Amino acid sequence: MIDPVRNLIAQPSLAPAAIEPFLPLAPQDAVLIAAALATCGWLYTARKARSSARKQHTINVIMQGEFNDTFRAAESVVAPHLNNGLPIDIALLSANEKKAFQLVLNRYEFLAAGIRNGDFDERLVLDALRGATVTLYEVCETSIYKQRDTRRRQTLYEHLEWLHTRWKKSPPKAVQRWLEVVLDRPLAGGRVKPD
Repeated sequence: MIDPVRNLIAQPSLAPAAIEPFLPLAPQDAVLIAAALATCGWLYTARKARSSARKQHTINVIMQGEFNDTFRAAESVVAPHLNNGLPIDIALLSANEKKAFQLVLNRYEFLAAGIRNGDFDERLVLDALRGATVTLYEVCETSIYKQRDTRRRQTLYEHLEWLHTRWKKSPPKAVQRWLEVVLDRPLAGGRVKPD
């Protein structure tokens, strides 16, 4: 029995002719392709590193809030109002409750701004704090609008409102989600012009 591989190697004139139609590359083309593949590998690795760093940063920020005694005390003051689920007027609450609501709203506004600007991992915050974020905004929505009118500052808690809209009222469509994956951050949408 004749081995076809040995037969091909034994006839060196056939080996280049058999491979030539598949690889008609000049040496400089091979170098260019190798450089392009190396660049793609580097870009992929850099993107993964940024994504991992963003997730780690998000976990650190969430955990800081969980272990912060001041924030936990404020959350315990706010929790009965959130469990009730009815809209409230923060202006009618006691000074201690107002301060607690302000602290909790500011923290969630900070998280929403971080998500909107691509600094925090949205999926991680969505999985960990979606219910609390949506409920907090819905309970405080009328108070937020009153504060905006009173202070004449329409940007007050705008990121929290954006996040509530995104998670509750109108989640991103398929094309927007695809674009956000490519950009590696959420699309910010229209912003309120500061006064």
